[in-house]
Amino acid sequence: DFYRDTPLVYKGPQTEDAVVDQVLLTCNEDDYLVIKALIRQTRRPEVGDKFSSRHGQKGVCGIIVNQEDMPFSERGICPDLIMNPHGFPSRMTVGKMLELVGSKAAVLTGKPQYGTAFWQKGADVDLVDAFSKMLISHGFEYNGRDYLTCGLTGEAIASYVFMGPVFYQKLKHMVLDKV
Repeated sequence: DFYRDTPLVYKGPQTEDAVVDQVLLTCNEDDYLVIKALIRQTRRPEVGDKFSSRHGQKGVCGIIVNQEDMPFSERGICPDLIMNPHGFPSRMTVGKMLELVGSKAAVLTGKPQYGTAFWQKGADVDLVDAFSKMLISHGFEYNGRDYLTCGLTGEAIASYVFMGPVFYQKLKHMVLDKV
């Protein structure tokens, strides 16, 4: 008997819908046909889910707040995610800060920005200074900080906040799979 019938069993939470994203057909080392199904789900973040930036700055969702209760800038921009800055000194993810200031400059100018941490040979360019000058030309301070207003009280937040677009991904460590 060449084929062994193996039913496909979905081992995820039964309350969540799943989509077969891709079916892979291959052979194993004994030349038997192997079929793998790649299944994906779209889930809303929950408290306890793990996230990471492209620089390895990981974090766990601690609270989910309605958008109207989130702080907002004088331009009306409300952050999607607020990260505790105490992880920067220990992880030393300077590239993430460069991504923040560079992507903010890119959004304001409408043009992609070269923001690699690796310098080109012969180039004498300070990227942080170049990006900061772009921020100044669009009405921000040199260091890009924003003044935010508390969404709950309507009062100004008494600390400086640096806000900008940065890539974050949801990791596979989710509360729904752990319960």
